[in-house]
Amino acid sequence: MQFSNPDIDISTLPKAEESKLLPVDERHYTVVMYYQVMYWIIFFLATLIVMILNKEFHSWMMVGITLISFTVFCFLSFRLSFLNFKNKAYAFREHDILFQTGWLKKTLHVCPYNRIQHCSVDAGVFERNLGISKLKIYSAGGNNSDIVIPGLTPEDANSMRELIIRKNQQE
Repeated sequence: MQFSNPDIDISTLPKAEESKLLPVDERHYTVVMYYQVMYWIIFFLATLIVMILNKEFHSWMMVGITLISFTVFCFLSFRLSFLNFKNKAYAFREHDILFQTGWLKKTLHVCPYNRIQHCSVDAGVFERNLGISKLKIYSAGGNNSDIVIPGLTPEDANSMRELIIRKNQQE
């Protein structure tokens, strides 16, 4: 038997970037904002307590610098969260799942169905109140989920989970 290893024409390979990606539901951004607001309220209260307890912060200049810094960081945090949300998208194809994240550094995750160990549908308090959930997909070689698709209706998330289970049974 003769060993052969011919070259492959790269231009003929399928391109994941050409797939039509679906954006996550707008309600997911509301969930992100709830978490952001909670974080910034706690951070503001902690800063306020430190400023009250520490005599060095009792000058108007320190209060002004602190408030301006807090406002700038809060604005940046909300803006970056929005950009991150706007660049999340997913697609289900015949042999794999695509999930795109990032705005500064775009990442396209490709997870073949035959590499998926299991998947779950999850919804936190805010997600349940807004009628959305997330699909967590776990592949071989790790405890953490490889892909988390947020902002799905529970019906869509469950049907996607069933699709993954069927695809795994076929392969």
